[in-house]
Amino acid sequence: MTDEIPWTDYYRENEGREPRALLLEVLGSFERAGEAVDLGCGAGIDTLAMLERGWQVFATDAEEAAIQRTRGRVPPELQPRLQTRVTPMEDVELPAVDLLWASFSLFFCDPARFADVWARIGRVVVPGGRFAGQLLGDRDTWAPDEDISAFSEAGARALFEGWTLERFEEEENDGDACDGPKHWHVFHAVATARSS
Repeated sequence: MTDEIPWTDYYRENEGREPRALLLEVLGSFERAGEAVDLGCGAGIDTLAMLERGWQVFATDAEEAAIQRTRGRVPPELQPRLQTRVTPMEDVELPAVDLLWASFSLFFCDPARFADVWARIGRVVVPGGRFAGQLLGDRDTWAPDEDISAFSEAGARALFEGWTLERFEEEENDGDACDGPKHWHVFHAVATARSS
């Protein structure tokens, strides 16, 4: 299914969107800017929002077009605080960070490798740092696809054992996606890494 998604069309259709509200809320909860990863950064809208607020950002995506758009979006004066990498999330080496932002991206992780990706996320978020992003629910149109990582509510909550779960909201509705109409079932989560 991920091979069928017209990513260039998706980037173009979302070109004018605002940064995700959840991201802005999470950024506002930090006392100071720090180091962040934008995992599956897409066209870089959220990356730019972090940079504009003083963060150092490591933006990564499997699509070369995404990284090109991200770099093209960031003005020269903010470029020194941006690192980019074209690598699938299953293979990328992540730096230690205060915030790992995964906006509608973890859906596309190879299910066979999700546990490893999630464990790496847990290792790179420093104590007191946060994970924020979305997980796909099991009633979503895409959930049955063998290339998609989707979870029941209990399964999604279980991922945060060892974290302090600050926010966990379920959203379910009919709408559109880059490949047409679909039923959305998504969990929005924010969690703080505890000291080990």
